[in-house]
Formats: sequence, structure tokens, C-alpha cells
Amino acid sequence: MKSEPIPEADRQDKARLRRARRRISQLQATEREAYLDRLANAVTPGAGFFLYALLCGALIGLGYRYDQRALLIAGALLAPRLGPVAGLSLAAVSGSVRFFLRMSVALALGVLLVAVAAGLVFGLALGSDTVSLLPYEHTKLNLVDFGLLLTGAVVMAIVLARSERLAGVASVAVAYSLFLPLGAAGAGLVLSESELVQGAALTFVLHLTWAVAAGLFTLVLMGFRPLTGSGRSLAAAIVMMGLLGVVSALGFGTSVLAALPTPTPTPTLTPTVTATPTATATLTVTPTPTATHTATSTATNTPTLTPTPPSAIVLGTNFRGAILRDKPDGAPVDFVAEREPLLIIGGPEPSAGQLWWLVRREDGSEGWLLGDFLATVTPTGS
Repeated sequence: MKSEPIPEADRQDKARLRRARRRISQLQATEREAYLDRLANAVTPGAGFFLYALLCGALIGLGYRYDQRALLIAGALLAPRLGPVAGLSLAAVSGSVRFFLRMSVALALGVLLVAVAAGLVFGLALGSDTVSLLPYEHTKLNLVDFGLLLTGAVVMAIVLARSERLAGVASVAVAYSLFLPLGAAGAGLVLSESELVQGAALTFVLHLTWAVAAGLFTLVLMGFRPLTGSGRSLAAAIVMMGLLGVVSALGFGTSVLAALPTPTPTPTLTPTVTATPTATATLTVTPTPTATHTATSTATNTPTLTPTPPSAIVLGTNFRGAILRDKPDGAPVDFVAEREPLLIIGGPEPSAGQLWWLVRREDGSEGWLLGDFLATVTPTGS
């Protein structure tokens, strides 16, 4: 049985829809409304979104507890597809306040699950002797992570508009940039370190705002406009841009762009001055019949040696560096790189079963460093 040929008019209509989908402004009103409904269904999360958020947070918590980057990457790979992030951009550009609120609630619940899971799993291993350093890497802006975030958000918006689906790889890139700072904030809550919580939370909010803004701009360039006039969309855009400006100002004011690695200083060994004994001349007196002369020795100045603080370098961190704290096992105040030269000016002080040393950097800053990461340098005389 032969199938009937497709009428030429229907074929042209389907081709027109495929071309128009690349720029939504070319669609008719009814076609456009149906198209936006399909996009809304594609980004609306189901129960799996929240389940994978829990698993993602658990892996991130393990990665931070044991300083394992592989577990952090695994957590990002296991993260749910971030439809709510793309949904916020879609809601803002289409002027749908109700859909914007739906996506905000879904994303907030997913974010809460990731943070709680990461914090709980991180706290389960607090009895370990492992010192966690990775959470502190996500408390500042990083150009590599920021570029990954923007690329993922743009690609996710393009694929959504053209294929009506979420791009998996792009979603992983966005999840990596969002959930790793979020997990670091959860770890900071367990450790009761306010600096870690504030820095990580600020990084997360800044990344989220830019991800939504990048998706919004991409959809605008592709021709997305509000269905019911420009009033709602304009208001949503103004609010979002205001939030973006405030958060950006706070983020760039309190964070440091840490994209380029800091060159590791090479320790310079300073030889200790050694006093050289000075030969003392011996006077030989020739006796004469009339007088006997007694030689009087001249006092020789003895050099006074001023003790210098012992030198040391940072070792044993697997090139991740170590944290300086304001007191033994106290709050972090600075960061030192692997093989960075230091001067030991105090200690040791025991705390939590470990020894801490007061050290001074070349720039004059001081802090307490865990003794496991110190190696003393023995100077050699010249």
C-alpha cells in the first residue's frame, strides 16, 4: 500500500517552521505560544532532578573532605541537568512572572539539597587527619571557571532554542561552576568558618546571576520577545540587571581574580656569618742589664652573633599549597604555595593533637602553619 505524497503546502510550512525556530520572532502568535510551552516543559525539572542533586552534593562533600579533585568532577558529571537555570532566562525574556517563580523555587530546592548533602558528607569524616584545602579554591573568582560557566550557559540556551532539549555537556559545565562553590559553603558551615562560607556563597550567587544573564542575552539575540507586550519582560530584565550589577560589584570588590597561577618563589639560602679567629701577635722582650719590660696585651673586640630565625619551606602539600591561620587551628588569614620560603618565628604550639608553627612570609605577613607542611632548611657556610 503506497502512502500518499505530502502536499507541497504542508512541506513548505514544516520547512518554514524549522527555519523560523532559529529566530522565534518569525513565528506566528499561536505557533510561538506552543513553541514556548514545549521549551517550558523541557526545562521543568522532575523528581530525578532532586535525587541527582543529593548524589551530586554527596560526591562534592567527599571530594572536599579528602582533597580529591576526581570526586569533585564526578559530582559535576552526576549533577542534574540544570533546566531551572535555563528556565529563569526563558521566563525573564518571555515576561512570564509565574514561570519565573516556579523555576526559582525548583532551583532553590535543588541548591539546598546540594549544600546540605555536601555539608553532611563532609562532616561525617571530620575525625580524619586530612587537612582540606580544596574548598578555599572556590571562595574567589576564577577566570577559567567563569569562562566555563559563560560558555555552558550560552550553549545551553542555543541548544534549548533550536532543539527543544537541554545540552548535557553544557549543563555539566554550568553545574561545575555553580555546585562546587555551593559545596564549599556547606563545608564551611560544618567547619564554622565564616570566611569560607561568605566567600563560597558569594561566588555561587555571582556565577548563578551571570549564567542566567548569559542565557537571557543569548535568547534575546535569537529573537525571543515577550508574548504579552514588553512591560513584564522589561521589568524582569531591569531587576535582573540590577541584581547582576550589585552582585558583580560585591564580588569583584571582595574577591581576587585567580585565573593565572602565582609563580612559586625559589627559596634562597642565606649563609650564617661565622666569626673568624684573629691571630694575636706575641711580643718577645729582650732583657737588658738596666730594665725589664713587661708586654701588655691589647684587648680584641669579640663579634656578637645575632641569632636569625630558622628558615623553612612549604612541603608535602602535593603542590596545592597550605593555609596560614590567625592562631593554631584558627581562622584562615593567608595562603602559601608549595616550596615557598618562610621564617619560623614562634612555636611549636599543640592544638587538636597537631603541632603548629608561627611563620613569616617574605612580604612580612605572619600566621600559624601546620607542622606537617614545614621542612627546615639548614644553611651552609661559605
